[in-house]
Amino acid sequence: MPQLDELQRDALGELFNIGVGRAAHSLSQMVRDEVELSAPVIALVRTQEVATTLLGAEFREVSMVSIDFSGPFEAQAILLFPERNALAIVSHMLDPDIPPEELSEFEEEAMCEVGNIILNACISALADEFGVEFSGGLPVHHFSDTETLPLFDGNDEQVVLLLQINLAIRQEQVEGHLLFLLSVSSMKSLLDCLQRYLVRLGVV
Repeated sequence: MPQLDELQRDALGELFNIGVGRAAHSLSQMVRDEVELSAPVIALVRTQEVATTLLGAEFREVSMVSIDFSGPFEAQAILLFPERNALAIVSHMLDPDIPPEELSEFEEEAMCEVGNIILNACISALADEFGVEFSGGLPVHHFSDTETLPLFDGNDEQVVLLLQINLAIRQEQVEGHLLFLLSVSSMKSLLDCLQRYLVRLGVV
């Protein structure tokens, strides 16, 4: 499995942080209030290790949005929140008079919008800094139990670029994860793009 050295990890963190910053600005405009997204903490793990990383009380039932991207490398980008955290996000996006028991009716549409903003912002940041182009599909929303997600099938031909983020709306902290599911060859292509980027900056 490809590995990230410290320079690569730091560079990817900075690149994704650009995307996260753009996403926070767009989300702030949407909810008409300040939205803060923390700088992502990055790890590269095998698919069978993702469950161990995410499992726990917070991530037993999840609400997730996925978008497939293609370009210099292909990736399935996933935004994942614990179900109760997803509902907290939705509550801030909708009319405050909507009863809590009705929030779930709007969750799919609202989460697709949030996922579309965050995932596209991250990919567009990579595209801008690498000088490449990506095309993306439509966001798809899923409810799932983390133990049954097909993501965790132990496929040795895939790796996961895992980013932990914290989202804050009106002082309410919500923990989530961004996952980029890549084939081993796509991960190598991503690292090739990153290497050319670092050379262009004169860092290596």
